[in-house]
Amino acid sequence: MTRSHHFSSVRGFTLIELMVVIVIMAIAASLVLMNIGGVDQRSAMQAREMFLMDVKKLQREADDQSRVLALNVQNASDVSPFRYEVLEYLPATTATDSSSVMLSQTATRWQKYAEFEMQSLPDGVSFQIQPLQHGFENAQNAALLQGDAPKLIWLGNGEVKPVRIQFYFEQRPVGAEIEIDHLGKIVNEE
Repeated sequence: MTRSHHFSSVRGFTLIELMVVIVIMAIAASLVLMNIGGVDQRSAMQAREMFLMDVKKLQREADDQSRVLALNVQNASDVSPFRYEVLEYLPATTATDSSSVMLSQTATRWQKYAEFEMQSLPDGVSFQIQPLQHGFENAQNAALLQGDAPKLIWLGNGEVKPVRIQFYFEQRPVGAEIEIDHLGKIVNEE
């Protein structure tokens, strides 16, 4: 009799209770997995908005201080994320030794702009700058318009080398293209 009494005091979970717990855990796991990609997409959109704020700030600084500023892009590598910094164009200086002048002109024409820290984008986020055609008929400095010059340049007089910028997250476009025309107007179709 003690033996049968012992079995009645042992309690366990029913099959329905176990199934309910498994279903709840599966739903929670699927929600977490679905949101992982969403968080990355949101961080890419946030990086895009921060970039737009930086562009507007740089345009104001270039115009207010009559500085020639350019955006320098560093592609992502195994050890560093996609980054961008700002360079300032310094006019060539004259010196007595012509060979040292040529070296110093090419080496120091574009220098890092100290007022702007290098910005890193989140992992998997990048952007591409595509120059747009515009004729600068009255351009006095051809070095700013040559092929080896940066693609996005604020000329310090309200004008900009026109570009189209597209952000990407893992090689998929994020948001609409950002277009900056020759007068510095930013067209953001969002």
